[in-house]
Amino acid sequence: MGFGSVFAAVIISLTIFFVIGSVTLTIANYWMTIDETREKCLEALLERSLTSIKINSIQPDVVNNAVSTIYIEVLNDGKTSIDVVDFSKMDIILEYTSNVTDERRILWLPYKQSGQTDGWMVEDAYTRFNTSEVINPINIVNSSGQWDTDEILKIKIQLSSTNLVRAKSGDSILILVSTPNAVKSTRLYVFS
Repeated sequence: MGFGSVFAAVIISLTIFFVIGSVTLTIANYWMTIDETREKCLEALLERSLTSIKINSIQPDVVNNAVSTIYIEVLNDGKTSIDVVDFSKMDIILEYTSNVTDERRILWLPYKQSGQTDGWMVEDAYTRFNTSEVINPINIVNSSGQWDTDEILKIKIQLSSTNLVRAKSGDSILILVSTPNAVKSTRLYVFS
């Protein structure tokens, strides 16, 4: 066996080790990615299972059988807090009879800090015992604080003249509130 044969055998051996090493690293990276993804999914499921909200009350402001302003109180009765900066990721959806067209409508309302029409804003936050919040107080102007467990958000929904709710006897508003991680609460209000 000459020097050329030994050199070729060494090159082939190094190539085989390199290929085996590359395959091993690829498989290890694959399993690490799967493990990280599984961990993130479990964290999201855990957070979702610990999140719970409840619409305590709906108070429409009726003027001439029409509603342009609705106040709702929503209790965080779960184990997780929701950051003020995440309010824009929350959904409020109304199903109602239009005062303009007399047809049933579904309207998604975005979060608006300043309370413009066809949106919602937080008007107040307090504990379920009707005291001011102490832990992580909500400051809408600075987008700071958290909606913590056992705290109630008083939400003001402001509708434009084209989206007025008809408020005749027997009419209803169905309100859905959804958190950033898709936990929801619904409540029906029927006008008398």
